[in-house]
Amino acid sequence: EPLLQGCAGMRIYPEDYLRKLRALCDAYDVLLIADEIATGFGRTGRLFACERAGITPDLMCLSKGLTSGYMPTAITVVKEKIYEAFYADWSEGKGFMQGHTYAGNPLGCSAALAVLDILDEENILERAEETAAWLTARMTETFGAHPNVGEIRRIGLIHAVELVEDRETKRPFDGGRRLGYAIYCRALRHGLLLRPLGDVLYFNPPLNIGRDDLNTAIAWMKASMDEVLGA
Repeated sequence: EPLLQGCAGMRIYPEDYLRKLRALCDAYDVLLIADEIATGFGRTGRLFACERAGITPDLMCLSKGLTSGYMPTAITVVKEKIYEAFYADWSEGKGFMQGHTYAGNPLGCSAALAVLDILDEENILERAEETAAWLTARMTETFGAHPNVGEIRRIGLIHAVELVEDRETKRPFDGGRRLGYAIYCRALRHGLLLRPLGDVLYFNPPLNIGRDDLNTAIAWMKASMDEVLGA
């Protein structure tokens, strides 16, 4: 996953690391696969996270944001040399005979085309980057001094709040208490859907979300945290 390790707790790593990884792959003739399923289509502030590092992978896996989650559609994009390696007449036996029952589903493709049109016509990426900067300030203002917030991580509109028992030492809570899940359950009562990764709570809102909705979400998140952890 370029720049953002999602399942590892929304951990963000430097762009220079990805550039050096690209250089190492080139030096040893290794193909670089970028899993942009979670990071693609504007999630990190660029159309693809790889753009932030100025590199191009050999293969790129895409899904999720491709249809904005409305339909299950995925694409694997490859460089021309990889495509040509498997392109031949059937009789040559080197074709990559890949296919699935729902490959090229017309409803999924229609949803993807509609999303791409909206991204292009409504300046979604530019608007999202402005919203992201504003959201960073609001998250810092609301949670920056919270005694149980060890770190606020951010890339694009994605913001992750890591809960800790001790702010100074970053000592984590006992995982068996499942406090992230408890806060998630409490937030549901307020009408807010959060997704915890252990004790990391993260925002991954729609790219075209408005500030009023974000203010409401932040208020409900803080209320949920205070109710579970104690104000």
